[in-house]
Amino acid sequence: MSETELLERIASDLDFLKKKIIEIEENVEDINIDLHHVKPEYIKKLEAIKKEGTISSAEFEKKFWVKV
Repeated sequence: MSETELLERIASDLDFLKKKIIEIEENVEDINIDLHHVKPEYIKKLEAIKKEGTISSAEFEKKFWVKV
């Protein structure tokens, strides 16, 4: 194998690896989004808690109808 052919093969392999890395990054991002998805209604509830400060678990259950 000549030096030119070897360099072309290396360039081809690098291009392949670059494409695979991009695919892996996209898949990891999709998985991350799925794992860390927060329902909009939970975000609203958490924002309300932030505004009011801390509350007891009994108050939380009464206000948000969620058993702690």
